[in-house]
Amino acid sequence: MTLELGHFDFMSYLWENLDKTEDGEHVCYTPEDIDALWEMGFVDTKQFSLATWHEAFAAYRTSNKSVIISKVAFFNLDRYRYKGEIRIPFDAMKINEGQYTEEGLGELFDVSVKPSVKLSTSELSMFLKKLKADFRNPNHLIKIGPEAKLRIKKLLDQHPSPLRNFELIFDHLFTKYEREGIPEKATNANLGRKASPQHQRSSFTTTPLTKSELHAKELKTLTKANLASSHACENTSVTLKQLRRSGKGLRG
Repeated sequence: MTLELGHFDFMSYLWENLDKTEDGEHVCYTPEDIDALWEMGFVDTKQFSLATWHEAFAAYRTSNKSVIISKVAFFNLDRYRYKGEIRIPFDAMKINEGQYTEEGLGELFDVSVKPSVKLSTSELSMFLKKLKADFRNPNHLIKIGPEAKLRIKKLLDQHPSPLRNFELIFDHLFTKYEREGIPEKATNANLGRKASPQHQRSSFTTTPLTKSELHAKELKTLTKANLASSHACENTSVTLKQLRRSGKGLRG
């Protein structure tokens, strides 16, 4: 079974765990929070631009530009959420080494690199043009070896697309589970219970600085709860071993 975000009741879990205003009925966001949620892959960026995402909050802005939204308004944001498949992040160092034609290298970039970077078509074309020039052999083929792969890796690291950021979050989570297994305490987790601090540790700061960091923490906790619950109920749910992520793109 592939891993798709549509499998998770993400909005309900977030609402239960996000800090509320004093009345307990609203959540507050800053403009920076809204930007960061788009950048981390919470939004389906193929369907909704950053400007469109900001417009979704326009009716709830206060005089200081922050946004205060009710539970109903919060759940309405679900239409913007990315619910597709989460794949294994493309690894430039696993590109097959060898000599590439113009067409072959172009296909590799279109399928594997382009969806993984936040660059315009012209910017990516300039990068590819220089890569070809720097590694072209006298026979006019382009040699892709360790140096070229490191250059592509640097591009991915410096300009990740929102979807790649989301894939990296899940990759960190899956790598941890594959290495450590599901913690015993997590096997009794459920979506209605707030996670303990030790279950919220991540590559983000210990104390979230923005709502986007808190969303990422809660996403990891929510995923842990779903995976742990399915691990404990083999007859009715999908186990972690049955959840598989497809590889991202081509390796050449």
